Amino acid sequence: MIRVVINGILGRMGREISNAILKDDDLILVGGIDNLETFYSDEIVVTTNPQEVLTDSNIVVDFSSGEGTVSIAKACREKKVSLITGTTGLSEEQQKVLLETSKVVPVIQSFNFSIGINLLVNILQKTAAILEGEFDTEIVDVHHRKKKDAPSGTALLLAETVANSLGIDPEKAIQKGRHGSDLTRGEEITIHSLRGGSVIGEHQVHLYCQHEVIKIFHQACSRQAFVNGLLRAIFWIPDQKPGFYTMQDVLDLK
Repeated sequence: MIRVVINGILGRMGREISNAILKDDDLILVGGIDNLETFYSDEIVVTTNPQEVLTDSNIVVDFSSGEGTVSIAKACREKKVSLITGTTGLSEEQQKVLLETSKVVPVIQSFNFSIGINLLVNILQKTAAILEGEFDTEIVDVHHRKKKDAPSGTALLLAETVANSLGIDPEKAIQKGRHGSDLTRGEEITIHSLRGGSVIGEHQVHLYCQHEVIKIFHQACSRQAFVNGLLRAIFWIPDQKPGFYTMQDVLDLK
């Protein structure tokens, strides 16, 4: 049996994951971590202190905040517990904490656990390599009005995929939005973020070539798309050595 703790258990994704784990006979929900002491489903303890629930667990699933991810990563490193995180908007320093943790325990980080998005990443890598830079890239990311970060982690993942496939520096190439009155198109990879309503997640990659246009589109119709991929990661990680992994590793797409 795989024993799981959820960091951010009271959030949208935390609740979806909790319900899925409770329905799976091969998984046990040990407890949850959030910003208040309470119960989940009247019997699962929710605590603010990771130490109270990590001792009896194999894996932590993290959908929290930058600060919450850093805190749980340090606790996982101390307790030798594997970590799966989908928290977005991490700073450079917060990302370094994850990399340090991966030297001690397996860490999976993904900005989107959807199997479809990860297949899209794989397709985009191959497409960019074949087109050999003879295209302009525009990315549109659409989410619900309550999403806190923009661009989305998924949009950044797609932009970084294109940049890396072309052998250019993502930090220099990726541009967030476009504005001005005297613009010329260069090698930039531009992300446009739309926020409104209750859209769960939609991503469009537009590749404009000289004589044709390629559009790659993915829409999440429910959060179950993320949960299904996450469950694949939960069952995959127990057999792994310490290291830093992504869903491309979980799905054997590398």
